[in-house]
Amino acid sequence: MNNIKNAVILLLSVIVLAQSAVLLYVFLRSDRRPAPVVERPVPAPLPAPPAEEAAAPVVGELPSVPLQGKIVLILDDWGYNLRHRRFILDNDFHVTLSILPFKPYSETIAKLAYDKDKDVIVHMPMEPHDKENYGLEERMLSVGQRPADVIKLLDEAFVSVPFAKGISNHMGSKATEDAALMGTVMAYLKKRRLFFVDSLVTPQSVGAAVARRKGVAFTQRDVFIDNETDADAIRAQLEELAGKARVHGIAVGLGHDRPLTIRVLEEEIPRLERAGFRFINVSEALQEKT
Repeated sequence: MNNIKNAVILLLSVIVLAQSAVLLYVFLRSDRRPAPVVERPVPAPLPAPPAEEAAAPVVGELPSVPLQGKIVLILDDWGYNLRHRRFILDNDFHVTLSILPFKPYSETIAKLAYDKDKDVIVHMPMEPHDKENYGLEERMLSVGQRPADVIKLLDEAFVSVPFAKGISNHMGSKATEDAALMGTVMAYLKKRRLFFVDSLVTPQSVGAAVARRKGVAFTQRDVFIDNETDADAIRAQLEELAGKARVHGIAVGLGHDRPLTIRVLEEEIPRLERAGFRFINVSEALQEKT
């Protein structure tokens, strides 16, 4: 009986050992399996930087035009009124205002022009020939005046027209032919480092010769633009002025504070600028000469 019992126990032990061996084998085999492969998403390529775009043209920008010449435009006879105040303030035209002294608005116009970077000069009344044919200014430089009186009058004129860089002659066909009077005027200008613009109302003017002798910065008129009160005539004179600027580099035009002249200039200055002409202040032109 005991032998049978022992045999059963032995058999059960063998079975248990066999099962344990199988379980151990299975366990060991499972540890040796390779780890599963985890797919990682491939990052998308970065977008290529956009090609550099050409700069868009500025709307309204004009193509560059070679310089055709420089124009000095001097407008005389300011000071009586403010009717063309807008022409001074509403643009950046480089024009020179030649202002009569001792007028109701001489000082006001000088200040407005200076603030807009427009040159200011004194349009100095001077004695003409045939005085009976003109409405003369009460205070003007005359042949035979004492030098002290000439200097006093010039001092007062520059007080009346602040910021003035020089003078031009208003009338003065007789005065600018007189070497003594012009010598006094030029000596005054030389001492104060001011310049003289000869309106050239007479071919016998000694202005250039005396200015050269005294060492005064000087220029003179090439074209009167508005001797005729006609828009087409003014445009034609501006074309002549532009032609001289093209040939000589710089040309000087004289006009006046007149409604028709102002209206034509508001149209023609931008047109000439687009054509390659550059408008400059008279002081800039004189600096280029030195």
